[in-house]
Amino acid sequence: MDNRPPFRRRRYFIKKSFQTRFLLSFFVVMVIGTIMAMGLSFFLSKGDLTARYIGSELEITRTYDFFLPILLVANLVVAITGIIILIFLSHRIAGPVYRFEKALGEIGKGDLTYRFKIRRLDDLKELADCINELTNTLDIRVGIIKAGINELSKEVGSEKLSALQEATGCFKTSKDQQNGNP
Repeated sequence: MDNRPPFRRRRYFIKKSFQTRFLLSFFVVMVIGTIMAMGLSFFLSKGDLTARYIGSELEITRTYDFFLPILLVANLVVAITGIIILIFLSHRIAGPVYRFEKALGEIGKGDLTYRFKIRRLDDLKELADCINELTNTLDIRVGIIKAGINELSKEVGSEKLSALQEATGCFKTSKDQQNGNP
C-alpha cells in the first residue's frame, strides 16, 4: 500500500527560469556578503600576527594568512549548503506557482469546479484558499444566472426566445447549435 502524499513532486526544478533566477540572485548576495566579510576581517587584521603550534614548532604568521584557508573552506561549505537549501525553498514556491498557472488555465476555460490542492508544506496556501473561494462564489453565481435564464425562457416561451436570439444574435444555447439554428 502506497502511503505517499498524492502531490509529491519528484522534480525539484519545476519552473526552471524562475528557480534559476532565484538561485542566482541569492548566490550573488551570498558571494557579495562573503567577500565583504572576508575583506573586513582582513582589513581589521592587517597588521596583526598570530602564533600557532604545528606539532612542536611555534609558527608566527600574519593573521589573514592564518585565517584565509579556514574562511575559504567555511564559505565553500556555507555556499553549497545554501544552494541546496535554496533549491528546496524555490521548489516550495515554484511548485504552487506552476499549479496556479495550470488551474487558472482550466478556470479560464470555464471549469468553475476546479479547486487548488497544495501540499501541506508549500507556500502560497492563502492565495490558493482565496482563489478556491472565488471560484466557488463564481460557480454559485453562474448557477443562479443559469437558473434565472431557464426560468425566463419558460416564461417568455421558446418561440419568442428564438425570435429574440435571431434578432440579437445572443443567448444561443448548445441545444440551438445542435438543431442547426443560427
